[in-house]
Amino acid sequence: MPTQHFSFGHYLATIGASNFALGLFTVIYPWLIIGVLQESPSRLGMAQMALLLPNLLFILPGGVVSDRSHRGTWLSLLYLLYLVPVGVLVSSILTDQLSFSVLIVCGMAFGTVSAFVQPTRESLLGYAVPHLMHQAVAKVVMVQFIAQGIGFAAAGQMELIGLTFLLALQMAAFVASSLLIRQSHPRPPKSDKEPLKARQPLIELREGLQLFFETKALLHLVILTFATGALAFGVYLVGMPLIAKQAYGGGAQLYAAMQVTFTLGVVSANFGVMKRAKMFNRPGRLIIITFLWRGCLVGVVALLPSFWVLFPTLFVWGFFSGLSMTLGRTLLHNQVPHELRSRASSVYQLCLFGGAPLGAWGSGFSIEAIGLSYTFISIAGLTLIVSVAAFFSPLWTLAGRQHNMPGLVGSKSN
Repeated sequence: MPTQHFSFGHYLATIGASNFALGLFTVIYPWLIIGVLQESPSRLGMAQMALLLPNLLFILPGGVVSDRSHRGTWLSLLYLLYLVPVGVLVSSILTDQLSFSVLIVCGMAFGTVSAFVQPTRESLLGYAVPHLMHQAVAKVVMVQFIAQGIGFAAAGQMELIGLTFLLALQMAAFVASSLLIRQSHPRPPKSDKEPLKARQPLIELREGLQLFFETKALLHLVILTFATGALAFGVYLVGMPLIAKQAYGGGAQLYAAMQVTFTLGVVSANFGVMKRAKMFNRPGRLIIITFLWRGCLVGVVALLPSFWVLFPTLFVWGFFSGLSMTLGRTLLHNQVPHELRSRASSVYQLCLFGGAPLGAWGSGFSIEAIGLSYTFISIAGLTLIVSVAAFFSPLWTLAGRQHNMPGLVGSKSN
């Protein structure tokens, strides 16, 4: 596996800067819809779906483009493209032209850039030391969510700091990300470049998909990832801002505090993984168990408990989510050839963020039809059903050895 022309320290700095910006957007975008424009839950669901829907259309082609490009240069350009939708938002606010239509267009543009960023950024993890991949993934997830948490906290002070200043700060963070990723993965001298192969995008896309159809354990991993996006992630995106506003009568500050608490759980889980010398013996089984527990925690949130129960519940929810995402990404990186990593990552991300727009859209309409609590209870029930079915999946017996795991990539025996 190639390791030259890559600085993991600059990569982590890029993850930090870009996810600070994403943390700001995660709070600001839904709050503009329900807190500023006073739109309905179904409209919030539609807006979140617009933000995530481009993943369904572009994330697989994004993986192909990434594998054919110099990743550092391509990712640097993509981070600069984020300035377009954020700049439109700033302009519409300053000219008092903010509307639901403007937010939908900006959300779709932001999501389109993200669909190309995700597989490219994820594939660069392949340059980390293979036998310490779980530690590298844990470090990335920790930095990602710490930076997001800082973004959440800053966005929660939007009434004090000012919305346009926060959006300008977000644009500055994306510029910094563009510069940092060039330092992390600079373009090699011309003499070091590999000759380009003839472009066959459809064949290359099929190669990425074929990895999962030939390997049942990885196929079941992405199916469970899709369920995570459609159920837990979908209801979290739409339900949590509405719980903060409608159930507890709070504002952006309360919503940001809920996001920060969830993030602390994610960071805690990955701090533990980072300290482990070896990968877990049964990572697939642990992924299923964390999925089951998240369903139970969604059921607790459905009861709209006091803050003394709500915030610890969100922390544990974040803990299990952080553990699951690190285990899943580590399994993927350890078992996929470097030349296919962007395409494989795009399939993985497609399942997570492909299920999320459907879940967000369904949650919005469900909340409007039957209410917050009953929607959360329904999601909890569906999660438990999927968890029981997953007990009979190849993931349940999947071993955690680092290399040449039986039944994984290159094997059709499963």
